[in-house]
Amino acid sequence: MEIIFHWIGGATFILSIGNLNIAVDPVLCEKGTVQDYFWFKSKRIEQPIYTEKDFEDIDLWLITHNHEDHLDSIGLSNISNSSKIITNKNSFKILQERGGNDLTVLRWKQSKEFKIKGYEIKIEAIPAIHGINPLSALLAGKVNGYYLTLSKGKEKKGIYITGDTVYKNTIIKTLKNKQIDLLIPNMGAAKQGSWIMTLTLNSKMLKKMISKLIPEVVIPVHYGTFEHYKEPVEKIKEIDDERIKIVEVGSNTELKI
Repeated sequence: MEIIFHWIGGATFILSIGNLNIAVDPVLCEKGTVQDYFWFKSKRIEQPIYTEKDFEDIDLWLITHNHEDHLDSIGLSNISNSSKIITNKNSFKILQERGGNDLTVLRWKQSKEFKIKGYEIKIEAIPAIHGINPLSALLAGKVNGYYLTLSKGKEKKGIYITGDTVYKNTIIKTLKNKQIDLLIPNMGAAKQGSWIMTLTLNSKMLKKMISKLIPEVVIPVHYGTFEHYKEPVEKIKEIDDERIKIVEVGSNTELKI
């Protein structure tokens, strides 16, 4: 199965499988935008790279949670009314107020199936723990990771999108015996070294996750884009695993998995 991975920046990307297009977490604010997370503020330090045409034919949007570095007003305005949306509970109201879409809320371990453009798609919400500290994870709110099963004819592929999470055994147990052809981890070690403590994966956690899940290909996202993403891409490169592909913002990467 041939997949084109288009990274817009941050947590925002598009997966194109044939004529099927699946996009994740639209945050499209300009470089220099300062976002307020109540506990702290963070500036966007890298420009998103996209054209409006990129979002004209999105069949399915996956929204992991409602933090502004995953869902902002410009991103919302680029969701076509024809797109189906899968979201977690805390993003539902924002998307519902926008209106015009086929909207489904999934709680952890719930799933939804679609038939779109000749593909059978099953989407399962996977637990995502948004903080190494239980209190900060609680205050950050629930986040959905997503496990996608894509089938067409005899071909069947599994894709795991972590969402904002740290490494936890409960996540690995949820994914036990699942085929992971493509792993897309949210990196950056957000707020690492602060009193809030680490909110997303760092390179050490990713290495452990790869050893447990044994994915075929890994494409990290969610690093470099905002000030609160603390760990640089060089730390990911130090893992020195040929399955990890470091891609550029705005690029289209062809994968055969």
